[in-house]
Amino acid sequence: MANILLKTGTLIVGDGRTLDDTAVLIKSGIVSEVGQDLKRESEMEVLDYSDRVVMPGIIDTHVHVGYDGIAADPDEVRLLTDEFLSIRGGVVVERLLNHGITTAGDAASRGNISFAVREAIEKGIVNGPRLLVCGRMISITGGRDPMSGYSEANGVDDVRRAVREEIARGIHFIKLASTGAISAMHTESMSPQFNLDELQAAAEETHKVGKMAHAHAYGDVGIRNTILSGVDVLVHGHPLNRENIDLMKEHGTMYMPTIVTYYESQLHHDDGDLPEYMVRKEKEIYPLIEEGVKNAVTAGLKMVLGSDSGMPYTPFGPSSMEEMELMVRIGGLPEMDAIVAGTLNAAKALKIESQIGTIEPGKSADLLVLAPGKNPLKDIRLLQSPESIERVILKGKTVIEH
Repeated sequence: MANILLKTGTLIVGDGRTLDDTAVLIKSGIVSEVGQDLKRESEMEVLDYSDRVVMPGIIDTHVHVGYDGIAADPDEVRLLTDEFLSIRGGVVVERLLNHGITTAGDAASRGNISFAVREAIEKGIVNGPRLLVCGRMISITGGRDPMSGYSEANGVDDVRRAVREEIARGIHFIKLASTGAISAMHTESMSPQFNLDELQAAAEETHKVGKMAHAHAYGDVGIRNTILSGVDVLVHGHPLNRENIDLMKEHGTMYMPTIVTYYESQLHHDDGDLPEYMVRKEKEIYPLIEEGVKNAVTAGLKMVLGSDSGMPYTPFGPSSMEEMELMVRIGGLPEMDAIVAGTLNAAKALKIESQIGTIEPGKSADLLVLAPGKNPLKDIRLLQSPESIERVILKGKTVIEH
């Protein structure tokens, strides 16, 4: 692997800082130095982007490679085999990379789908981002639609067993279902499922091995239980009342609102493709999202990018970037903070911030070189177009060029 001296006009570090006229020295896929007076070494490739913005690769902590982001009716997925879904998963992850997402967290897949896609990427069979998987979502019996292939657990001891089982399978983080779901016909979104002591047991087992626990939750009670349990990342979290926001600040809970999946889906409620029960539940939740997200931003909660790509009307690639735009437009988050949600904060949510998330010495060289005149700090919407990203670099290697 060639060593690279990459010159930048504006370097977005990923932690809220920008550096002007700065070079990045990359050795063996790792950022070696960042500075203004770096000297070219022998046999080093020089990439001169001194008129461009360079930024970290984006991290989307919440995708589902078992889905495609197009099919609206869950019944369609039930008819597809795990083998088919694994092959299709290898296609959709390249779309992430094409849009500048260099790391993704698969937030629950059926069977071994996410493991198969991860292995195909790591062995170079598929051109995809770094994929960190949670394996199966852990839920109470009957808490999810069977098509999702969740792991059932009931009671404290059984929850411990389920978490340990996923850890043994080689997951990177744990995903819990604290409440019902929009996509499950037989559950109500805001109905609590796991009890507080069960969630606490799951968080404890996860933290024992130094991993992060993420939890899907809706409704005041389910969200409160999630926060009090010690779960690290609240996923969805609608509606988010002020009491629970205060609890999140007290407990250091990170917030992943996944706005884009609801925003895009509600635009299609009249198309007739979504099941009636999903439309009904989305209509209950969507009007409650804006206030909660705005209050979370005002309170200074640590926001995390998660798009829920794979869900209906949430395609892989543009949805990740649209989530950042919606954090700005709907939540009032400054553009820089939205980028941090998809870089440093996202890395922290996956407990991999020592390796990725910012352009700093010792971290993987995951970078985006933007096209001339493109600056997401002035208009974050431009990141939704692949043509705004001239080069995608992952682990020091150019993997996409536009």
